[in-house]
Amino acid sequence: MSYAGPASSSRRRGATTGSSAAGERPSRTIGGGGPRDASPGSAESDVDGPHETDWQQVAIFGAGLALGLALGAGAALLTAPQSGEETRAAIKGRVRRIKRTARRRGTDAWSELGEELRNATRSLRRRRAKRAAQRELARESEREMAAD
Repeated sequence: MSYAGPASSSRRRGATTGSSAAGERPSRTIGGGGPRDASPGSAESDVDGPHETDWQQVAIFGAGLALGLALGAGAALLTAPQSGEETRAAIKGRVRRIKRTARRRGTDAWSELGEELRNATRSLRRRRAKRAAQRELARESEREMAAD
């Protein structure tokens, strides 16, 4: 369905498109029958379709992205202040530190989660016990009132 623009004043008053005979319910045409309402296989829908993908443009973008990555990596290697061996050692050291930090934070997060779950369990048990005690008190008061 396409947007045909604002409704005209005749449409606002209840007029419909299409002809109607006496006693028949008027029919409405939605969309106005313009080029956007063309059948799916027609050339018009291929041009105006909102979800059409131009694969040639996607391929050009991908090739440009790959070329840019290759040129950037080459420039980085040529202008690096350290040798390749020193750079690899520095990267390995950073990776080890990041792993260690992530492991610590992950362990901390899991222990905090466990503590939160234990606290929530304790809280629920207390609430249940309190409700059970209130119900028992209500039953005892009912029994006493019934006995009197």
